[in-house]
Amino acid sequence: MKHLDLFSGIGGFSLAAQALGIKTVQFVEINPYCCHVLQKHFPTIPIHRDIRTFHAKPNQFDLITGGSPCQDLSLAGKRTGISGNSSALWFEMLRVIEEAKPRFVIWENVKGAFYTGGLSEVLHGLCQLGYRFDVEILSAAAVGAPHLRERIFAVAYTRSLCGQAPSWADQIRSQIAAVANPDGIAGIRSGKGNQTVLAPWRGVEPPICGVAHGLPRRLDRLAALGNAVVPAVAAIALQRVLYLESHRHKSKLN
Repeated sequence: MKHLDLFSGIGGFSLAAQALGIKTVQFVEINPYCCHVLQKHFPTIPIHRDIRTFHAKPNQFDLITGGSPCQDLSLAGKRTGISGNSSALWFEMLRVIEEAKPRFVIWENVKGAFYTGGLSEVLHGLCQLGYRFDVEILSAAAVGAPHLRERIFAVAYTRSLCGQAPSWADQIRSQIAAVANPDGIAGIRSGKGNQTVLAPWRGVEPPICGVAHGLPRRLDRLAALGNAVVPAVAAIALQRVLYLESHRHKSKLN
């Protein structure tokens, strides 16, 4: 499965994808510090620096993920909505989706998108392109993190994948139970021989002190962490994609 990571940030979606066997083949990210982090951890994956100049070919990607800018959707901001100066970049993501025609799309954003009309606009756009979708609010706290960080996740898929798949809510309960324990997933790190392993929350050091893993610029790092999707939460949305993909293969065999 070929994954395009839009608004990549420091690679939270791609870190989770890597752990689940999904291959990220392209980043799109404009922030210089985030690009520095991506280059350090994913040196072989190309980075396009501006979504407004990025174009895709039909069927070039199987999965597109993106957490478009939330500034105009957040309840902490001016609440100008998805047409605001920053959050309007969602429409560039929608353009790329229309160009690429992937089987799956995951859109992630702040909970405020539900109240400021951003979510309804996103779902309308996806529906216009022929997608159906599952929508859930997931929190980092639910998987054992020491902070709430509630986020909306919309998992969209082509109409041909609908079938009789069970609801995502039922799957989420079992997935959260698997990670919300002392030995559950906190983040994802590389083990011996570049093997991807899941790290427990209790083993994660506080992220705000010192120079982390050789990358300085503490304020930039804090901002990047604040905007990042938690890999353990992103993995729940990605597991829904993998389930629907397996359901598609089973339907073909039948």
